[in-house]
Amino acid sequence: MKINPKKLFSSEIINYKVDTVKFRKIKYVNLDNAATTYPFLAVERGIKKYLASYGSVHRGAGEKSKISTDAYEESRKTIKNFVNAPKNSYAVFTKNTTEAMNAASYFFSFLDGKVAVSAVEHSSSWLPWIKAEGIKALGKKQYRFDEVDHINKQIQILGRRQVLQYNVDEKFEFDLDAIEKLLKKNKIKALVLTASSNLNGYCPDIKSIGQLAHKYGSYFIVDGCQFIQHHTIDMQKMGIDFLVASGHKFYAPFGGGFLIGPKEFLDKFLPYQIGGGNLPYITEEGEFLRYRNQLAHDPGTPNAVGAVAMAVALRELKKIGLEKIESYEKYLAKKLFDYMKTNSNIELYVSENQLNTVIPFNIRGISPGVVARKLNSDYGIGVRAGSFCVYHILRKLLKIEDEKHIIKEVNGGKTGNIPALVRASVGLCNTEDDISRMIKAIKEITHYL
Repeated sequence: MKINPKKLFSSEIINYKVDTVKFRKIKYVNLDNAATTYPFLAVERGIKKYLASYGSVHRGAGEKSKISTDAYEESRKTIKNFVNAPKNSYAVFTKNTTEAMNAASYFFSFLDGKVAVSAVEHSSSWLPWIKAEGIKALGKKQYRFDEVDHINKQIQILGRRQVLQYNVDEKFEFDLDAIEKLLKKNKIKALVLTASSNLNGYCPDIKSIGQLAHKYGSYFIVDGCQFIQHHTIDMQKMGIDFLVASGHKFYAPFGGGFLIGPKEFLDKFLPYQIGGGNLPYITEEGEFLRYRNQLAHDPGTPNAVGAVAMAVALRELKKIGLEKIESYEKYLAKKLFDYMKTNSNIELYVSENQLNTVIPFNIRGISPGVVARKLNSDYGIGVRAGSFCVYHILRKLLKIEDEKHIIKEVNGGKTGNIPALVRASVGLCNTEDDISRMIKAIKEITHYL
């Protein structure tokens, strides 16, 4: 079950030291893996090798262009194979999950119907749909520059009417009956679901929710960025139509992400972004002729380095084994969780039966921001404090019913009272010693409370 991070990451990363108030040059402990991850050593080596032969992708006749193009296209195949994507699907490269979801919302904005998004989604899986649907609802009219502020508000209002939310119950679980009622009552063209909550790691029943979506004629879109590095994901078995993810979440932080979707769907639309390279010819009259392949969705010179990095990282994850990874990370998370539930000064916001790799918590009497800063400045431990871009569900967890004062403060430039938690998240860079250091630090911080 044990995994040795020293074999997976460079010595510079694993042995990185920081100065703290209490210690000089202490090893840094990263418990913020849900935000981003270190590059695998294999990724660093793979990128270095690739850069030696780097050339223009799909644009040159030289040997380096050929090698670079082959590696770039092979990366698509690796990504599709890793998630068992259907054969008739495209893997479209993006900057990250945010851009991938913006692309998806652009395509769907041309279709009739509403969008259902879960209430635990990250903002990047919610706001793009509101914007796209709001712009569509606004119509074809054009506006003066002095009307733009008003129009921006209208886009939000109109978009929210088209983007419906389905919620979790008191146990932080999705109610399939409630989802079915939503699908029955409304014409839902797309149902969006996170495979794993970035707030507490909750993994819903993807397959069952996907079956419901298909039963009522909806496309099923899954955000896999908090899941793909921890668990096995199978698009065909789970019934996923579209899958998005970011390389920086799975040990390939080189600006790459992807959107996988059906060929017959994506071929119908003009690309989300258009420019050089993703169309074969422009006529004298200015008509551009179209590709109907993956190249149609690759505008400009692509981030080939990011694509190759993702492929190398996924091969490394497969080599380690997802079951082994899941077992190891769960072991580390449970060790920390088991201590925290015994500390009466800690409020936990994840149940033991939903425990994954993420532990959201607060220390009574100390603001989340102070806790996070103290862990860093005094103990050399990195965690996250904030809202994690899941404001709706955070208000629910913290029982905030009146947000008028928060709105007033934020409009005045103050953000200190925005709902927040502390989040510790484990990954393959962590060891039992890291968890022991975190436990010791929490013990000291809460000792005099």
